Amino acid sequence: MSTSQTNSRRLASLKGICAATGLFLPFLMNAQIDRTLPPVPAPAPIVNIGEHKTFTLPNGLRVIVVENHKLPMVGVQLRFDIPPMSQGNQVGFVEMMGDLLTHGAGNRSKAQIDQDVDRLGAQLSANSEGVYASVLKKHLEALLPIMADVATAPTFPSDELAKAKKRTLSEVQQRKDDPSAIGEAVGRSVTYGRSHPYGEVATERSIAQVNEQQLKAYHAKFFRPEKGYLVFVGDITEKEAKALAKARFGDWKPAQKYTVVDEDGKQTIEGIGEVRFLEKPAIPRGPRRVIIVDRPGAAQSVIRVGFPLNLQPKDVRALSAQVMNTILGGGVFNAQLMQNLREDKGWTYGSHATLDADRFNGHFHTSANVRTAVTDSAIAETIKEIERMRTTRVSPEELDLAKRFMAGSFARSLEDPRTIARFALNTYLNELPKDHYATYLKRLEAVTAEDVQAAAEAFLHPDNAVILVVGDKRKLLHRLEPLSWATNPVVTELDHNGEFFVEQFEPVRDRTAQQVLDAHIAAIGGREAIGRIKDMRMQLSTEMKDMPLEIVQWYGPDGLFRSTVKSNGSVMREEAYDGQRAMRSDSQGVVELEDADLGDLQFNGHPVPEVRYGPNVERMVLAGRTTVDGKPVYKVHIVLATGGSAGDYFEISSGLKLRRVEQRSVDGRAVTIITDYSDYQPAGGVLFPRMITQTGGPAGELVMKVEAIDLNTGLKPAFFATNLPERKVEEYIEPEEENPLEPTPDGVKDE
Repeated sequence: MSTSQTNSRRLASLKGICAATGLFLPFLMNAQIDRTLPPVPAPAPIVNIGEHKTFTLPNGLRVIVVENHKLPMVGVQLRFDIPPMSQGNQVGFVEMMGDLLTHGAGNRSKAQIDQDVDRLGAQLSANSEGVYASVLKKHLEALLPIMADVATAPTFPSDELAKAKKRTLSEVQQRKDDPSAIGEAVGRSVTYGRSHPYGEVATERSIAQVNEQQLKAYHAKFFRPEKGYLVFVGDITEKEAKALAKARFGDWKPAQKYTVVDEDGKQTIEGIGEVRFLEKPAIPRGPRRVIIVDRPGAAQSVIRVGFPLNLQPKDVRALSAQVMNTILGGGVFNAQLMQNLREDKGWTYGSHATLDADRFNGHFHTSANVRTAVTDSAIAETIKEIERMRTTRVSPEELDLAKRFMAGSFARSLEDPRTIARFALNTYLNELPKDHYATYLKRLEAVTAEDVQAAAEAFLHPDNAVILVVGDKRKLLHRLEPLSWATNPVVTELDHNGEFFVEQFEPVRDRTAQQVLDAHIAAIGGREAIGRIKDMRMQLSTEMKDMPLEIVQWYGPDGLFRSTVKSNGSVMREEAYDGQRAMRSDSQGVVELEDADLGDLQFNGHPVPEVRYGPNVERMVLAGRTTVDGKPVYKVHIVLATGGSAGDYFEISSGLKLRRVEQRSVDGRAVTIITDYSDYQPAGGVLFPRMITQTGGPAGELVMKVEAIDLNTGLKPAFFATNLPERKVEEYIEPEEENPLEPTPDGVKDE
């Protein structure tokens, strides 16, 4: 056919198409599209994960081969299936074992291993679960002997162990100054529990106890062919992989190292000692509680809200739970936590949620860094969003966005051939269906809003959450107490290792608690000047929740005391102590104060309580030297005669009291009250603090300014009367003495 004929036919066809288009154009232009109906979704694409081959060597080592010949590279992984085991007092030795695998193996030193790997242009690394390597295919046969030695014959040289312990100790010490690292380590500890394998935290003390025998014993127990998976990925065939696996690992048959169980069920491994394997997963339990790790002066707080989960990857609800977590805070910018805390409130750069499905023990937690001033509000909003996810069905837009985000992440992961190997390994380790990943997109598309809410109800437990805050305790404690449902204590303080906080002191041997007290009394004016104060009236002003308050306290002779709290002229609260009895009057009525409440008024019922510690204090102890706001202080621990206690902090250079910390019971909950004293000014030759800041308890934070001090105004004892009704004295009737010779009810006389 000629060129002209071909062009003529193409022109005729084009005219026909144009004519047809013209015929239907008016219809298309007049057709109405219903924009209220969502477009019909396309069917979920079929995922071609790619094949993998598998076979098992006679010694039990399972081999997985994933061929990909696009690049002349091969990756090799030797992964061991190890159950979680508590490390006890030697936390850190398992991780150290993994770190030291490449620091000496077979006949090679660390330097020789590094040199040989570099010469091959390869990469080689190891951890407590296995060994990993990658290299050009032409060098694979030369690399495998090195990898095999590292995995099967590590030597754990003593000098390398010493270096590893030093490195780990440095990391532990650096954690003290890294709020995020504290949040991660302590977060795991409070989520799972300190003795749980996932919750253990390495400390300076535990690292010091690590020894070579533990490393060798752990390796011999768990790095075994029958517990291993050897994975080849890249430019390699099944035949080549089989030959290499047999050559390098086929003869590997280490001696069995047994776990010994005694008659009490205690398990031991020679070289390690007593061990505890995870018998059952931790689950959410107990009331919501708040944990704080103090970071004095911190401008920001690290907050985590979390709980453990019994959620395994093979659970049919796991995918719905991941969709739910994505909508809540799992990676998309439009996630609910991000929209609330960042976009709406502007409190943080990011708030995220993590839901981990783990075959032994999963968990959920949220995380954010926020300004100190909004810490409690950010936690409250986080709890609200978690609860809202449980009670409110997600919108179609939220559900669609989460699915598209997860589908895109899944599709991108398939571009890496190592993903196929990881999928294959996960399938075996987690006992997943063979088509688990091949059907992923189809199952993802099928997740409904009802599925998401059902997952939220099953796996979100805000009432059992553990709230961890790494921040300034002094500014936060009173704000965090209302968020806790615990009672004793309301807020638990831990240190950077997740252990119960114990205040650290430098020992002081050149003075006693009484001498510290005497130095304070001398610093504010001396006993003679204080003794000239027969009575005193102190007026203070403050605000409580934006409500102005006026506080007036009167001190009389012999510890008599009276106080009133007014707002806008109306008396809100009144207390009095007449030397024998005490009362409190407020909106709930008039009650007599007894026990600890009475002791508190007796203890503080003097303008300078320190001069009257004798009758009210059972014991004083000089705890030692520490700091308050960077100032060196002595702490005097005081045990009251009524059973309470307090800690007073006196500045070493000036002798002035800077702080008091005490535990009080408020509505059955043990709360910490912190009172700071500053701006000392004289009145009648005696220095009194003019600024008093108190945090803790239902009042929250009170910044009280002393407006006036009036001395020796002639207050009479009648002014301090409690007007309590007289106590009824019940008549005591002396019981009749039984006659020992009279018969008992059963007719037998007592001998």
